[in-house]
Amino acid sequence: GFIYTGEVVHRMLTATQYIAPLMANFDPSVSRNSTVRYFDNGTALVVQWDHVHLQDNYNLGSFTFQATLLNDGRIIFGYKEIPVAVTQISSTNHPVKVGLSDAFVVVHRIQQIPNVRRRTIYEYHRVELQMSKITNLSAVEMIPLPTCLQFTSCGPCVTAQIGFNCSWCSKLQRCSSGFDRHRQDWVDSGCPEESKDKICEKNIETTETPLYSSTTLLPTTTRFRVLTTTRGSTTSHLPTSLPTEDDTKIALHLKDNGASTDDSAAEKKGGTLHAGLIVGILVLVLVVAAAILVTIYMYHHPTSAASLFFIEVR
Repeated sequence: GFIYTGEVVHRMLTATQYIAPLMANFDPSVSRNSTVRYFDNGTALVVQWDHVHLQDNYNLGSFTFQATLLNDGRIIFGYKEIPVAVTQISSTNHPVKVGLSDAFVVVHRIQQIPNVRRRTIYEYHRVELQMSKITNLSAVEMIPLPTCLQFTSCGPCVTAQIGFNCSWCSKLQRCSSGFDRHRQDWVDSGCPEESKDKICEKNIETTETPLYSSTTLLPTTTRFRVLTTTRGSTTSHLPTSLPTEDDTKIALHLKDNGASTDDSAAEKKGGTLHAGLIVGILVLVLVVAAAILVTIYMYHHPTSAASLFFIEVR
């Protein structure tokens, strides 16, 4: 019951990146009447979940709902058939969510271990709709607010007062707050450092506001949560709510070929081994060099105490 529009497929889609009219443990295979249909006419993409049943509770009945993505940025959720209150749907086997969430993926290279990268997912925005308002023959329309990405030149970008701290990156010729799907390009191109130079003279400091507005939104503030990739732990910066059951499972340590690697403990162990090997080599080189110098000294000073000592021993 959700749409994913990202480029990196991972097991945390339900936690960080989704357009969910009704995310739940649906299984279209349990009924011959269940289908998932989509239609695109060039200006709107419509996805409809038609007569789908919950896998772990078939007897609750069938659900029919749809999501419409319009090319002007609006998103509409429509509900035709909701046989039970959404708040009563069990989240034991699958999270239950209604709303939007977006995140960007940043690749960190690990210096101690060659050819290994760590991908970290940063969820920078979420919109949660009130589940109690999702009923038969109801609809929700989300209208996009202005963002930095709409500006195509430096002047209007840095002087914009739209609720975002917009910065201009001349290398990318892009206006951004730094928090969007193109975060990796923004960092790799040195845009955060460039924005500190206050190009175009003025840099407006504003407070971030939600990307979408809706009359059915929960009264929460915009959140920026950092979900680390360290297995078995989650770090949160500026949290506005407790993490859900699937927000604590981020564990993406990927090699360049896409294969999984061990957790950060293994990385630290590998780094320690590399450091120990380097120290051992340095010690060996110093010992050999000292031996050579002593030999040369004794050769040129045969009457020295060291030379006489080795002659006596021999």
